[in-house]
Amino acid sequence: MDSITLQASSAASTSRTGIPNRISPGQRLLQTGMRLLGSIHPSSAATLMKRLWFSAPRSTPRAAEQAVLDSGARLSFNVHGRKIAAWVWDNHGPTILLLHGWGGYAGQLHAFVEPLHAAGFRVVAFDAPAHGASATSRHGGRRVTFFEFADALETVASAESSVAGIIAHSGGCTALSLALRAGWNAPANIVFVAPFAQPSAAIKGFAHAIGANERVVATFSTDVERWLGHPWSYLDIATLEDTHKWRRLLVIHDEEDREVPLSQARAVAASWPSAQLVETRGLGHRRLLREPAVIESVLAFFAKPMLAAPRLGGDYLPRDSRATLDAAYEGFASRTPATCAHR
Repeated sequence: MDSITLQASSAASTSRTGIPNRISPGQRLLQTGMRLLGSIHPSSAATLMKRLWFSAPRSTPRAAEQAVLDSGARLSFNVHGRKIAAWVWDNHGPTILLLHGWGGYAGQLHAFVEPLHAAGFRVVAFDAPAHGASATSRHGGRRVTFFEFADALETVASAESSVAGIIAHSGGCTALSLALRAGWNAPANIVFVAPFAQPSAAIKGFAHAIGANERVVATFSTDVERWLGHPWSYLDIATLEDTHKWRRLLVIHDEEDREVPLSQARAVAASWPSAQLVETRGLGHRRLLREPAVIESVLAFFAKPMLAAPRLGGDYLPRDSRATLDAAYEGFASRTPATCAHR
């Protein structure tokens, strides 16, 4: 694993210790109710915790994000009998897939679209079930799991003839790992941005935020494992089988990410033989997706000719796709200054 530091152009944000904890009236009411319910009926409190955990917030694209989506051709896919909204920016090169995270939407990765398209790639983005413009998942309402994310990813990818790579953000990285475990033949070039690599590590903080006690948490954890049919460790990206790790991996994470700690990205990169870890400062969890230096690093990663690495199968990309990657790299390298320095 190679580790480098990327000094972003944006000004550093305020450190975590410099911002006081603020609890909204609604959250305080939820905490009070959860503490009361947890003390008299822990199983019901665990059921409520499960519903809250798997309910995704709906977000609306900003004007700039929507403008980029509107510039692409609209696509529609069927996943578990529900509509999945997608967009494509056509080109003659191989495809790069864009996958948002929990509570996100395709437009959050809008800053990657034009640079990738200009470099000769076909770009495809989609809203996961119960997110953005897509319909609800098979669980109804706003309830959804990363398994539905993974199924949507496989469906969208299967419509493409040549996929060169994928950029996944936060929980989208978790979903990608689940798709790999399920047998998806993922592309040979993967970018994880702020990977939510160990969902089980978030349980304690979530429980504290909603006022759930230890008994409620224990019941919740056991019930979720029974419902999903897998232990929590199954969602841990670092435990992904080594048979999937011949792929090239670029991991980008910010030191001041308040939603997912940098340690999770480091664990993933350390577990992946060919991984390159880029650590940024001052960008947090989402500004990474709009930072020019980050986008340049991702573009260079995709444009660089694939490394000779042992694989389980035959050639993944057709010859013309490799030629496109090689040509893109030569053109990109000639006009782009170095933005990263080895530590």
